[in-house]
Amino acid sequence: MKTIITLFLLSAIICFTGCRDEVVNNIPATIAGKGVYVLSEGGFSAGSSKLSFYNINTNSISENIFHPGSIGLFPDGLILKDNMLYLLEQGNFNSAGKIYLLDTGGAVDVSSSIGTNPYSLTIANDKVYITNGPSNNVSVLNLSIWQVTGSIPVGTYPQEIISGGGKVFVCNTSVYQGATDSTVSVIDAATDQVVHTIKVRQTPSSLAFTNDGKLLIGCPGTSATGIIYKYDIDTYSRLDSFVISNGFASGFDRDIRVDPNNDNIYFLCYTNNVVKLNLSTKQSELFITNQNAATEIWTGYNFDAVNGKHYVANAKDFVTSGSLIVFDLNGNMTGTFATGISPRRIVVKN
Repeated sequence: MKTIITLFLLSAIICFTGCRDEVVNNIPATIAGKGVYVLSEGGFSAGSSKLSFYNINTNSISENIFHPGSIGLFPDGLILKDNMLYLLEQGNFNSAGKIYLLDTGGAVDVSSSIGTNPYSLTIANDKVYITNGPSNNVSVLNLSIWQVTGSIPVGTYPQEIISGGGKVFVCNTSVYQGATDSTVSVIDAATDQVVHTIKVRQTPSSLAFTNDGKLLIGCPGTSATGIIYKYDIDTYSRLDSFVISNGFASGFDRDIRVDPNNDNIYFLCYTNNVVKLNLSTKQSELFITNQNAATEIWTGYNFDAVNGKHYVANAKDFVTSGSLIVFDLNGNMTGTFATGISPRRIVVKN
């Protein structure tokens, strides 16, 4: 329902590059305080993408902290690991993208060309795993030498990715007006080989781990087609499934977030709202309502259990500047802040 169809993401072959293409800044800096990073994809021109930071302490946002220079076309992957940010830009259609290593203040330390329209990333076993949709594979970047050491063939158009238990899990999706997939590839992080393929419903769009280490796989769709599965990551057996059908709290879209303090999970549903689902009782409820669902599209969500905050990325019309909407622990809105065009990723910093 809310996926942006970008024509530049079609078939291509992976592009390998040497180590440490650009060393821009070697003096790490930090942002004081807690908050969230917001990565906005931007429009169809380089320089329109932004990396923002919302500071809980000051209740304010720095709309663009990326420096020096600007992000290229269509950034999407963003994670925070060991006090450093890893950011992916997809780049031009059918071309290599880029990976940036930044300090928490948004300053680029290293950047390298990588993959083909790289989309999402995770870190396991001192390696970065990066999905390349058009190439149907995952790039492996060795952090010790900052060099691509291989690629791993997976399913059709891999997008979201997560790691845990010594394994990497990859959502295989679909090509625009082409082939579709309904699997999750499992990669052994020690050998970088696919060791299993989990069959789910079409185009899985979200991955998360429960508090007891089980894998949640969300597949988008209406109350009839959207579903969340729960799997054991050792036996690959399906433990449970959750169909979300409760009025405006119906269907599934993206961004499963797990509450570490109980059995609740939160996510964006098909009806453009945030839903709370209890994994034990299977009861779902409308948690945060999009008051302007007909005109404003929510494209990202995250939950900060430490500070009791819920965050929503509001892309609005995908042309004008979007916004970050901040909610308290109970889902009451406490503020809204301008971001770049088409905000998508929200990463918590504590």
